[in-house]
Parts: sequence; C-alpha cells; structure tokens
Amino acid sequence: MGAPENRALIREYLDRIGRGDPSFSDLFADDIVWWVPPGSENGGTYEGKAAVLELIGGGLGQYSSSDPMKFIIEEIVADEDWASVQLILEAKTAKGDDYRNFYHIAFRIRDGRIALAKEYLDTKHSADIFGH
Repeated sequence: MGAPENRALIREYLDRIGRGDPSFSDLFADDIVWWVPPGSENGGTYEGKAAVLELIGGGLGQYSSSDPMKFIIEEIVADEDWASVQLILEAKTAKGDDYRNFYHIAFRIRDGRIALAKEYLDTKHSADIFGH
C-alpha cells in the first residue's frame, strides 16, 4: 500500500472508533501490537488482537456511550509502511465530564491492516480526568 491508502486506513479506523462501530477491529492484523506509554494506568505493550481489543474496550468504557467521540485530525503523515496521526480527542466521560486530550499515534501498516500502534498522549491530563 502507498501513503494515500495508509492515510485513508487511519481515517477509517478513527471514523469507526468515533462512531462506536465494532468493525474497527477488522482493520487490525491478527498479530497487532499496541504500545501505551508507561506513565499511563494501562501502560505497556499489548500483543495480539484479543489483548489489543481488551485494552481498547476498557478504554472505550471510560467514555459516555451516548455521546460520540470526536477526533480532530491535525495531521496525518504517511509512507508505504507507516502512518502517523496527530489529533485531539474530544469526548464526554462516562461520568459526564468533558475530556479533551492531545494524541500522536504512529501506526505500522502491513498488508492493508494495522500491525503496530505506538500511542502518545498527555498521561497526566488523562489521569486527572479519569482519576487514575
């Protein structure tokens, strides 16, 4: 795949997550690896689709199920194997609080699927909002 296809894949992933569409997992390789900064409550490396889906499911459970998440994409930079997105996530927490945080996620793409994600965010702000 080339850079345009990889940018489109990441936009599709964010669109599905934002809508609460569980088919987002179809965009993952079976052996996907997701890394979260060690300063986060869920910091660590998650290997395999089941582990990554458990991580994401737990994260999504912290947000309101009745208010869609909004991803404001500032930039996506891509080449043949990678797509990196800089974005702002705006959402309501499950407790009704406003959440707005800045993210950078580097995605490695293999055979049209997300094979690796390295997620960077303001972990202090996240801990302040979610109480972790």
